[in-house]
Amino acid sequence: MEIAGYIKTSLIEWPGKISSVIFVPGCNFRCPFCHNADLVVRSKVSKFQSFKEKEVLADLEKRKKWVEAVAVTGGEPTLQADLSRFLSRLKQMGFLTMVESNGTKPEIINELIIKKLTDYIAMDIKGDLEDYERYTNVQCTIYDIQKSIELIVKSGVEYEFRTTVVPGLHNLENLTKLAKQVGKTPNIRWFLNQFRPMNCLDKKYLTIKPYSKQALEKICRNLQKIIPQTNLRGV
Repeated sequence: MEIAGYIKTSLIEWPGKISSVIFVPGCNFRCPFCHNADLVVRSKVSKFQSFKEKEVLADLEKRKKWVEAVAVTGGEPTLQADLSRFLSRLKQMGFLTMVESNGTKPEIINELIIKKLTDYIAMDIKGDLEDYERYTNVQCTIYDIQKSIELIVKSGVEYEFRTTVVPGLHNLENLTKLAKQVGKTPNIRWFLNQFRPMNCLDKKYLTIKPYSKQALEKICRNLQKIIPQTNLRGV
């Protein structure tokens, strides 16, 4: 599997677990606020150190005594042709596994669930499903996004959905609309992430001032009326 980044130890990627984090290159979205911009566009990935899978697995083997889990993020992991094989290898080594995804490949997510290759799924929901291209800057099939949400919720696998709240793109009105759209699925868990104007794909977003803690708390309280398990992160 292609590996463009490797964090050997993280205490924040998977709450409550000591984990290693693997970053894969390439994404099928072009979200202007993306903070992993250098992993999204293939032409920019070359400036990253390339990690050989064999060497990463060998290093993880040494860390098994204190690292519990491995998170695979990106970029978009479900674009990797051998993601299932790689996760299977991690499971054989005794690690818990986490996959972070944009939900555009429900068939891959379903495969991971059926084969029990992931213990935690974190899916980004970019914004109002009726105006998704506003957030992704590419055309996508909303049915795939909705299908991924449904598969994840029904899977029995630990999960979270998350939306990065960006001034100028997100407000209480369109987030309420999104909450009503995804809140049709019972017991959904949703995190609102604070936007950070750092390393954004669209450089104009580097000048955008994030919502204040008070503003996000107000938004969160309103959305909890629709999705009770709505929480803030990064504020």
